[in-house]
Amino acid sequence: MALEILIPPVGEPVSLSDVRTYLRIGTQGDDALLTLFVAAAREAFEARTGLALLTRRVRQNFLGTLSPGFLIPATGPVTAIHAVKSLLPSGALADVRAGTLSLIDGKFALNQPMTDLSVEYQAGYATGVLVPHAHRLAILEAVAEAIARRDGEGSVPASGKKVLWDQFFQRIKL
Repeated sequence: MALEILIPPVGEPVSLSDVRTYLRIGTQGDDALLTLFVAAAREAFEARTGLALLTRRVRQNFLGTLSPGFLIPATGPVTAIHAVKSLLPSGALADVRAGTLSLIDGKFALNQPMTDLSVEYQAGYATGVLVPHAHRLAILEAVAEAIARRDGEGSVPASGKKVLWDQFFQRIKL
């Protein structure tokens, strides 16, 4: 199950203004560093939870013999399916019949047996304003922890210590 980002997200789920307000920073002197911390916090959150906080277009390959039923996207929330193709042994992509795959409750519903399928879809909450508040807070908390570690006021998390999103936003596979 390979995932390729075709069109990356634009922006971040929290603005620099939000970060400065949350951290009580009145100047713009650390904006480059804060931008790095926000991007790193978002990437870590997305990797851990399987959620795409901002809209992006991705391609996911489902390899092998696939039976009718549900296929689980590698990232979500999925908002649209753009293309469904069959992966040929030569590596080329071929169109599949319309209605082969549909989107139901954020999962792909495969309506007929297939082999080696490539799905291009859109995932994410659209813009930072639409990202749930709890997710945005997790990003702000991660940035605050990074600043505290930088300033020597925090400790590097022990390997067994769970960060905020590990406690509340774990990815669950059914």
